Amino acid sequence: MGKNLQRLTTDYDWLLKRYSMEKNFIQKRNSTGVTTFPVIQDAWLFDKNIEIVDCPGSEYKLPGIVANNFNELFKSFSSAKIYNSINIRVDDWYMSGDSNTFTITTGRTNYYKSLVTNRAIDYALAEGISIRELLECGPFVHSLKTSSLSNHLGFNGFVESADGKIALIFRKKGMSIGEETYSNSVTASLKIKYALNKSYLFTKDGLMNAIIEEINDELGIPFKTLIKKNNEPIQLIAAYRDVLEGGKPQLLFYAKTEMTSEQITYAFNSKNTKINCNEKPLDATDSMITDGNFIYWIALEDLLSCYVFPNKFVHDDKDFTMLPSAAACIVMLQEFKNKR
Repeated sequence: MGKNLQRLTTDYDWLLKRYSMEKNFIQKRNSTGVTTFPVIQDAWLFDKNIEIVDCPGSEYKLPGIVANNFNELFKSFSSAKIYNSINIRVDDWYMSGDSNTFTITTGRTNYYKSLVTNRAIDYALAEGISIRELLECGPFVHSLKTSSLSNHLGFNGFVESADGKIALIFRKKGMSIGEETYSNSVTASLKIKYALNKSYLFTKDGLMNAIIEEINDELGIPFKTLIKKNNEPIQLIAAYRDVLEGGKPQLLFYAKTEMTSEQITYAFNSKNTKINCNEKPLDATDSMITDGNFIYWIALEDLLSCYVFPNKFVHDDKDFTMLPSAAACIVMLQEFKNKR
């Protein structure tokens, strides 16, 4: 047998068996029965207070086995368009107080550390040996407090247009994850340039601002067009962990804009055209960089009723390839809308 150079497994049934003691996998009833996703939902957030306890001096250090094999793991991303940056690490999160407050304790890591842990977790360093085998072997996923992985905070979200449609994005080739698959309206790591205050602390206001800025960066939707509900333009829906990436922490959000799907498509295409015509290299701070090639629009009512599986969703009798995290977000959106 040859060496496995796959950074992330595509055998999602194997993942479920590997973590057989997990109790909070997301499930969805489809035409073939109940489907289970390798995604753990930790909390609904739409009816919770959010508290962030930030410890910027808490710096993640790579385990020795990863540090010793850093070059080999990092080279597996040679075809991806990546750059390093400081990221917010979730050191822990939990329900606290009267169970109406969700507390997130955070420190710091960087993107390269996440690439060689969370995003290369199934890459074989030697025959049959991977980061997953060594640090996250199961039968349950370590808590965030005890996890040995980088676990930088990310978020997925859905943006609804004024004409009742949801933007789904076909991701470009060269992304570090999910290249040439469909994703939610926004899929991103939290950018500290948007999230830290003047004292370099991460706060809830910073979290909301980071999501708002990412919506503008990725879709061309400015803040002033976002519709506020309960005086907030962003509604946090859920906190979950992506088992494909070793239990990486993610937040799910929902937003609505006054812009129509046609106006958003025009803004999105204009942004991508400027990128493609740019003669100078784009640097790591360029806000024009986008993850998507094009937008696929689907009516909200259709998205709420479609079949969803760990590797795809089905619409108009067509299969649209997705990673489990993106697909599970559709299931959580469906459940959220039913609960509301």
